[in-house]
Amino acid sequence: MTARLPAQTSLPAGNTHPDAEYICIRVLDTLLREDVRACASRSELCGGDALQQGTAHGFDIRQQWLRVSHLGRGTLWIPVTPTRYMQDWRLSRLPVLREDAGELTALYDIEAVLAAFAGDLPPEAASLFTAYADECRAACDHRATAMAERARWFAQSDSADGHALPSWHLRMQHYDRLAGFLDHPYYPTARAKLGFAASDLAQYAPEFQPAFTLNWIAVPRERHHPSGGMLPPHWPDFADVGLDTALARTHALVPVHPFVWQHHLDSFLAEAGLADHVVRAPRTYLRVSPTLSVRSLILLDAPEWHVKLPLTIRTLGAKNIRTIKPSTIGDGHRIQTLLGDIVRREPGIDGRVLLTDEANGAHVDQRPFLGYILRRYPAQALVETTVVSVAGLLADTCDGKCVAEELAGRYHGGDLDAWFDSYLALTLRLHLTLWLRYGIALESNQQNSMLVYGDVGLRLLLKDNDAARIDRVLLARRWPELAVRLAELEDQRIGVAAGLPLAQMFVTITLQLNIAALVEGIAQRRGTDPAAGYARVRRHVEAVLADLDAAGEDTAFARQVLLDDDRLHLKYLLTAASLVEKTQTGATDVNKFYGRRAPNFLQVAA
Repeated sequence: MTARLPAQTSLPAGNTHPDAEYICIRVLDTLLREDVRACASRSELCGGDALQQGTAHGFDIRQQWLRVSHLGRGTLWIPVTPTRYMQDWRLSRLPVLREDAGELTALYDIEAVLAAFAGDLPPEAASLFTAYADECRAACDHRATAMAERARWFAQSDSADGHALPSWHLRMQHYDRLAGFLDHPYYPTARAKLGFAASDLAQYAPEFQPAFTLNWIAVPRERHHPSGGMLPPHWPDFADVGLDTALARTHALVPVHPFVWQHHLDSFLAEAGLADHVVRAPRTYLRVSPTLSVRSLILLDAPEWHVKLPLTIRTLGAKNIRTIKPSTIGDGHRIQTLLGDIVRREPGIDGRVLLTDEANGAHVDQRPFLGYILRRYPAQALVETTVVSVAGLLADTCDGKCVAEELAGRYHGGDLDAWFDSYLALTLRLHLTLWLRYGIALESNQQNSMLVYGDVGLRLLLKDNDAARIDRVLLARRWPELAVRLAELEDQRIGVAAGLPLAQMFVTITLQLNIAALVEGIAQRRGTDPAAGYARVRRHVEAVLADLDAAGEDTAFARQVLLDDDRLHLKYLLTAASLVEKTQTGATDVNKFYGRRAPNFLQVAA
């Protein structure tokens, strides 16, 4: 059940709850960015003289407005300011004004804004906006809980320096925890873990870094489908979980997240016809702690191993339930081995890119709510290193710096530009080479891309690569010995037959999520114009493309998309994951629904 905000979160003008105001502004900016209900493309841009009554609500007479009059009864006046970052207009501040029958109403709360956007939609479509309002309330509630925990943790003396922790995995946990307090750059209510009440966060969320033990079930071996042959140290046997050891002849053990065990397992087993075939173990076993992804858990007694479990919460939208699709178990391993082969043959990235081992896991009769993936980190290569996800680079530390500034101070003499140059050079070298030489674009988002710092300088660590896009024809034609790695891919969406999906993946993940968000965040912290950061990015892109050109690769399409076009593709995350049915978007994956509306910051940087 989703926890609701206390009543005081929707208050009159000038007395708005700060978490509710924060979420409302983020959602409104996203509605404009994704042009939800054509609120940007069909609106009229007006000067302040068109709405002189705005001064009664504290707006300057020079305020610009988007006049949105096509959503049904009444007209919305959205106060905006121009921007070049991901969209043309962003909200200047609250409130939004609603004009109806000559009367102006100030909208400070997101429920009222979403109701206005639902406007004249039929009931079924309007209900998605109502449901999203629940997600907004959960985001406010979870944000308040997380920020209180951050304040408590930062007040402790042991929260100060992740580098001082004695092992790489403890340092990684530290920076994952910091990252947990930082919101997603583009999905406005990513703070909400739908399905968790606020009280569940302390038990299972990375912001609290809890430890707990796993539940276990025994399933008949004919229903248990393992991949790989390796299990971590301390993996239980039947006696460890309180079951008769004779059961091992006919059954296999499968871990279950305690949240699923408590709330949903009975109904899942009944619906699947498995209730009479599965044996619940009476004892828990294997201590774990959540990583940034919540459902991926570090084994505390064997920390180079993580176990990824189905978890019945939704993040990044109501349609993104965090179960495990069985095909991802094998596909992740196939793509990991392909990447390993490529890295070893590329002098520019060999030795500088690490991969987790994704070979081991299991599912139960293709059921996405029963199964697991075992992820093994290259522990020997990580000794004496500091591992930080891209998601955590802009996270605040308790001394007022962000993590990127902390890394620059430790490894680049305090020169943040030098730190950023090293990151850009390696990230762009890797992903542009994969795209243009091998026809591969990775969904290496902020959680799945990790920076590794140690005596050999910066390296990248990639994990969870089961959702790539690969031009299989190009790969098979140019590198047939590598293409055989993909012969048994299960998710047919991975293979594409055109260049555009690769460009869309590169732009929306590598360029916008993993680079542009950093440019903007660093500029905001410095109080400087982000244009200088984008000029730096453009120089690095041009340098890598020039090297690929000289090596005989065809870079023309990439140059056009990245450097010359006025507009970039962006992900319509909110639209596809929460506000519009999949039948309307036509997207085969709610995380890969695109629109070409983002101003090209690299083109402007020229």
